[in-house]
Amino acid sequence: MANNLSKGKKSKPMVREPGISKRNITKRIIISVLLVIICIGLGALIFANVFKERVLNKVNYVPLDPNPTIIDDQGSVVSLSEVTNSETTEFPLPDYSYVHNILLIGIDSRAKGYSESGSGSLADCIVIMSINENDSTIKITSIARDSYVYVPGHDDPMKINAAMSYGGPELLLSVISTTLRLDIDEYAYVNFYHMEKIINAIGGVYVHVSESERTNVAGGLNELIRDANLRLGDSEDMYLVYNSGSQKLNGRQAVAYARIRMVGNGDFARSNRQMEILQSMVDQFMTLSASSQLSTVETMASHVTTNINKDQIEWYFFSFLSNMEKPTFEYLQLPLEGCSNQGIYSDIRSGEWSIRPDWNAMIPTVQEFIFGEQIPFDPVDSIPNAPNCE
Repeated sequence: MANNLSKGKKSKPMVREPGISKRNITKRIIISVLLVIICIGLGALIFANVFKERVLNKVNYVPLDPNPTIIDDQGSVVSLSEVTNSETTEFPLPDYSYVHNILLIGIDSRAKGYSESGSGSLADCIVIMSINENDSTIKITSIARDSYVYVPGHDDPMKINAAMSYGGPELLLSVISTTLRLDIDEYAYVNFYHMEKIINAIGGVYVHVSESERTNVAGGLNELIRDANLRLGDSEDMYLVYNSGSQKLNGRQAVAYARIRMVGNGDFARSNRQMEILQSMVDQFMTLSASSQLSTVETMASHVTTNINKDQIEWYFFSFLSNMEKPTFEYLQLPLEGCSNQGIYSDIRSGEWSIRPDWNAMIPTVQEFIFGEQIPFDPVDSIPNAPNCE
């Protein structure tokens, strides 16, 4: 691989003693906009087959790209296969036909693609959803967007969310598959720009806003609302929040709340806010009438873009998920506690705050979480200034 993930050499297997920290597998919780669409969609789909096609036809389907291109560190457009075929590996990726791994992405702009200058959408929310046919479980692995990874076509590691801007979902999928040694070929994404409409469609959400979250001038709630207002051409003071505490937020307020990063523990606190909003979305959806639920699901489906074909989505919804009494999820957040360093470093992109994970130490935990066992794997290159957690 052009980023020297294995430097063309075979490596010894890495196997660690079992044991997943319970503090990292939190209570069963719903995460990601796309998961909300799946879960609340089930409530509306009780209308059965007469509405099946109506909902499925709202999704934006993109064909599998047999030869996706990316932007390399020279600013050139190159084939992804050109910069990923040089890695020599000894061990195959985990092959469990009954486990379906799907990459779910929330992007942060109107554009879904990327330009030859390397500019484009950043991935604001990165989640692997693992559907297990054998035990009917759904497991969610969330990756902090500021985590450093190696990206094909680039010598130096960078934040994982930037992969989307250099090669769209295909490149981000490739990066995650290689970094975690997983077999993932399906993705779906939703643009956070549309979240305002989706949240308004269900009547808003309930969250607890602290005073520091509300008033922080360096990226607090009201500051982010003002930014959104100016970007959308509205009055600067529209929808500002004037009180702290538990309250109902409309779509614009909720999206701003989900994007607060400068209050609390950075990406981790931000993930908790997003989960709070998404759980409230599910709760609010369940209070809607059946006809309103269907209308809301249609609205949500129209904002989803995926390379999963229609028949497979139909199976996920109408065969697997529809047979579950109530969808619940097990959740794992990466990096694991104690397996990353965070801060501003001078070695790469001086002055940039980043998370430097020990990916090799976490791969066995991810395997055990998703598959229930650990498997020998080829180690990936270490991230500079990452801890050694073995």
